[in-house]
Amino acid sequence: MYDHHGSPILNPLWVIAIILIAAALYWLRVLAAPMAFSLFLMALVWPVYQHRAFQGRRALRGLALIVSVLLVWIATAAVLLLIGYGVRTVADGLSLYGDRAQDTYRAIGLWLEGRGIGLWPTASDPFSLNGLIHLIHEAVLRINAIMGFVALTLIFLILGLLEASAFQHRLPYALGADAADRLLRSFHILGWKFRRYMLVRTAVSVLTGLLTWLFALMAGLDFAIAWGILAFALNYIPFVGSILAVFPPVLFAIVQFESWQTPALVLLGMTLIQFSIGNLLDPRLEGRALAVSPFAVVFSIFFWGMLWGIPGAFMGVPLTIAIATVCNHFHDACWITRLLTPHTN
Repeated sequence: MYDHHGSPILNPLWVIAIILIAAALYWLRVLAAPMAFSLFLMALVWPVYQHRAFQGRRALRGLALIVSVLLVWIATAAVLLLIGYGVRTVADGLSLYGDRAQDTYRAIGLWLEGRGIGLWPTASDPFSLNGLIHLIHEAVLRINAIMGFVALTLIFLILGLLEASAFQHRLPYALGADAADRLLRSFHILGWKFRRYMLVRTAVSVLTGLLTWLFALMAGLDFAIAWGILAFALNYIPFVGSILAVFPPVLFAIVQFESWQTPALVLLGMTLIQFSIGNLLDPRLEGRALAVSPFAVVFSIFFWGMLWGIPGAFMGVPLTIAIATVCNHFHDACWITRLLTPHTN
């Protein structure tokens, strides 16, 4: 349905369809999130998998698959190792302030309990058996969920790379030549946008890490390099990573410094860095590089994070890019692209 200017009018059926699709994605998130993540990774390594050096014999195709999967594992392991290095460095450093850390913990716990807020488990008994069992149980559940997500993502990634060529040949028979051609062209553009998105994300993460390191040095906070590394690695997780990058250095500052002014300064500085980059600079850079409005960038992080948790927050912008790119190649759905992309004169 179109108005007198030839622009599509939003059909109520579209609204119902969007709501039903969102509900389905939420209930099927155990499978949908790893599948979406694997498609994103497949787009990133596609130039390597399709490189001319791996064309020809079947053995070379197998080597291309191994190299592509190894690249994913190396990049993921590098980020996790950086986080592990930062956490280990800070944890070792806390031993220098062991007595002060314990006193600070008890003081904070007593202050919170005096206002009706319980600190796990209590300030007077921080290591009770029930609390420890609960913590171990939660940790095991989290580890199992992460391992399941990683395993499904790896399986979908391998199967996707193996079936990509056959899928391209089967697509015209399933959708017709014209629709298949439009879809394949959108896929090629989408792969380029995904790779550009990761370049922008990496550049922003480097800037965040450098600013955090410099501010920690200026504030006199111990282990400035570790805080910068943690900020760099955690910045790959939108919103959640910003929170995780702010509070640990603030808590460490409370332990390190006896006065309250320096921890307050650290809180203000770290929050300003994360807010200005995560909510102002990052959306604008991604919007300009990927032709997506800054509002759509911020909204997609919260929307997909609400559906899929941390994987959804990470995949929010790529999924929005995918929707805008694919819809732009189909006339009946191009209004979705117009909603997500900035207006240009």
